[in-house]
Amino acid sequence: MPRRSMVATAAALALIGVALPATPGYAEGSRDDTPALGVRTPDRTATGRTTTSRTNTIIVTFDRDQSHPSRAGRDVVAQAAETVAGAEVTKVQPITDDTVAVTLDTSLTADQQAEVGTRVEDVDGVAAAEPSVTFRPTSTDDTYYDYLWNLASGSSYGVDAEDAWPATTGSGVVVGVVDTGITAHPDLTGSRSSITGGNVVAGYDFISDSSTSGDGDGRDADPTDEGDYCTSDGTDSSWHGTHVAGIVAAIRNNSEGVVGVAPGAKVQPLRALGNCGGETADIIAALRWGAGLTVSGITATNPTPVDVLNLSLGGTGTCSTAMQNAINDVVAAGATVVVAAGNDGTSLSTSTPANCQNVIRVTATSHGGTRASYSNYGTSSYPATVAAPGGTGASQTDATAWIVSTWNSGTTTAGDPSYVGMAGTSMAAPHVSATIALLKSLDPALTPAQLTAILTDTATPLSSTCSTAKCGAGIVDAAAAVSAESAMLAGFTAKVTGTAKVGTALTATITPSSSATTTSYQWLRDGTAISGATSRTYTAVAKDAGTTLSVRAEVSIGSVSDTVTASAGTVAKGSFTRKTSPSTSGTFKVGRTVTAKKGTWSPTPTSYSYRWLRAGSAIKGATKSTYTLTRADKGRKISVTVTVSRGGYTTTSWTTKAKKVG
Repeated sequence: MPRRSMVATAAALALIGVALPATPGYAEGSRDDTPALGVRTPDRTATGRTTTSRTNTIIVTFDRDQSHPSRAGRDVVAQAAETVAGAEVTKVQPITDDTVAVTLDTSLTADQQAEVGTRVEDVDGVAAAEPSVTFRPTSTDDTYYDYLWNLASGSSYGVDAEDAWPATTGSGVVVGVVDTGITAHPDLTGSRSSITGGNVVAGYDFISDSSTSGDGDGRDADPTDEGDYCTSDGTDSSWHGTHVAGIVAAIRNNSEGVVGVAPGAKVQPLRALGNCGGETADIIAALRWGAGLTVSGITATNPTPVDVLNLSLGGTGTCSTAMQNAINDVVAAGATVVVAAGNDGTSLSTSTPANCQNVIRVTATSHGGTRASYSNYGTSSYPATVAAPGGTGASQTDATAWIVSTWNSGTTTAGDPSYVGMAGTSMAAPHVSATIALLKSLDPALTPAQLTAILTDTATPLSSTCSTAKCGAGIVDAAAAVSAESAMLAGFTAKVTGTAKVGTALTATITPSSSATTTSYQWLRDGTAISGATSRTYTAVAKDAGTTLSVRAEVSIGSVSDTVTASAGTVAKGSFTRKTSPSTSGTFKVGRTVTAKKGTWSPTPTSYSYRWLRAGSAIKGATKSTYTLTRADKGRKISVTVTVSRGGYTTTSWTTKAKKVG
């Protein structure tokens, strides 16, 4: 048996791209300092909200409503645009009756915009003529924000974190990062020297072997990443924990490099990976302590137990009983465990702890929304849960091939804080952990099962075909998940579909809906509970005719419990369905007895009555199912009316085809 149970090594966790400088080039105004990774210098104003520069659209506001706003807008702009820039009007879009957008065939410089605006505003009746502004959906001044396709709203296959931030940034939630530890970074700790502060709370170092810990001792309260370089295989330090932490909760709006998916959350570094990797026992200790559980040999309990445990690590093998027990214990304690699927491009069934139960398994996707070629994938026995951006690592110049986050410039031991693009399922997992932080911030009582349901319910489909088992339910959509939970917190509504009629099925529908909710139903007759009527559907019975039916539903998710009711209305009597029509049989001659066949009906009637007719008129006393023909019937047409009845149903009659008596 090998001396060390290797769970992960940094080299296997992610591909590392070209590092970015600690301060982006454009901030100094020098093209020579443009970040090496990027294909473009970020184009952003100080607020990060809008840009004007060149535009070919002028917004014209009149001082009163126009009967023909499009024509009026064209008239006032055309001459000015032709004179100033030789431009022609190509499109006029009314916004309101007094405001229009006039588009030209030529983009105007800032000076031309001002001149056209002045000329148009000199026209009587024009209140304002202003250049159209291009708005960006972000409100952050983080200097590398334009590289963060993985969380921006404009990216089709990112997690759209920025559209979740108006509702929550993850405040009050702690994400435990079981990894290589952390380095001081101004975008994480707000400091170049301290490993706590900012968005990082005190963690712990669980590496028990002093020969691999890098700090010369065993377990202690200092989770500083001393470097995970491996002399035996020649790999440098990955600063992997620092990178993962930045994806989760890099500080927002601090004029520093990047921003995390949950910039209001806190990260707790749980160091379990040292030189050349980490041991199973140390990772189990990190899981337990992080969740607030006891760990043998560690007297101090975690003062800030985590809500989420991020495991961007993996090794080959089955899920050990010890690891599974630890996961079960921390989930029972309320922590959600998120695990990277692994980067071997094979089934995750052999990648541990991704093949453990009770975890969220995360595959990696590209900027284009496809499964990354390196990403392990799920099977029917070990299905993936969700996907998240991991990058491809396929280009040294294209930022969309990478997930850019916080890093350190050191080769073996720590150097200066910096930024780098990395690719891997290790990068995908913290997107999920951070989205969970956003949800837990809204509702701390959400359970791991409910969180999983919300994530899978709201995920974005991949751009290429990939089964749910293989890639998960889709790419995590933070904005959609937060929106769904916010709607649930705002309250539920119920309605009943179907016709309130005996024999007809009624169905209760709860909005918003999610598999994360638990719902119980009780149907009521005139406000009183109907015994046994506790499913989502109910078929009205005879006893319901003339009464008012309603449904009461109790819906719960996390800490939210809501009781809602909806009325189906007054129940009408049911209607019979005629399957085969009544008819007559026998020989229609004087002296012969003929018989009425009652036909078949749904539901089955409880009583039948008969009325024989001669030439359409009732025959006195002929009210049985049989009738003996008399001389008075000769040459006349005989028929019978069959009437059916049943409690709760409308009495229904049917007259047979008349037959002539011979």
